[in-house]
Amino acid sequence: MTEARPALHPKLSIEIPGEAELYEKLKAYQWNASTEIDWSRPIRNYSEETYEAVKRYFSREDFDRLRAEQRALTFTQLFVGEQAALALCAQLLNMVPEMETKFCLAGQIIDEARHVEVFGRYLDKLGAEAPINRPLEELVHRLLDSDHYGEKIVGMQIFLEGIAVGIFQRFQTESPDPLMRDIIRLVLRDESRHAGFGVIYLADRFRSATPAERTRVEGFVGELWRLFRHATASPFGPIDQFLEDTFDDIAHRLQLIGLELR
Repeated sequence: MTEARPALHPKLSIEIPGEAELYEKLKAYQWNASTEIDWSRPIRNYSEETYEAVKRYFSREDFDRLRAEQRALTFTQLFVGEQAALALCAQLLNMVPEMETKFCLAGQIIDEARHVEVFGRYLDKLGAEAPINRPLEELVHRLLDSDHYGEKIVGMQIFLEGIAVGIFQRFQTESPDPLMRDIIRLVLRDESRHAGFGVIYLADRFRSATPAERTRVEGFVGELWRLFRHATASPFGPIDQFLEDTFDDIAHRLQLIGLELR
């Protein structure tokens, strides 16, 4: 798992059937952000129940602006995360030897580009700007700069994708904005497939990993987790339960491929 090099094949060869099945789903469930999302709708930044609780302190205009700024802070971090996923998939595509894995990663690159597009368009529509969270930026560069194949692919397919699914599921159930819920519904369809690909591929790859390689990757993911906890201290608000659920989910995904979250 320390490195993988691209291979040229004399014929079409499929080594991991589960990945071939995911590739078929990838082709069947593509979507177009320009035609499948109604961007003409205004963004709904709060529910009436939320405003009722604070209306003695805020006019609707002021509260809407405040909520837009809060959402911009969150969605800027998601926008950065999707850019990181796009760049990581591009790096990994040139590292994996298996043909069907290249197919899955090539499809994931298209998915991640689409996610960058939809979150970028949503931020533009919000009309508010927010800075990039520095611990998150450090986490992203830690992943991008790693020259260890095992660190990079586990960090991408188990850690980042696991976090993404948790965040998007929360927004899908809690957001007052129908436009956001439509975006998240489509993005989640992709992210769930990406997470499945990571478990299928890495469970196969880590069967032959040495104890030293396993320990190194486990330590790297633990470092990413500490950076993520630091990054989420501000932009996502009070998230103790979210962090606990996300930790459990990532630990479960790692267990499926024979690793532990330390």
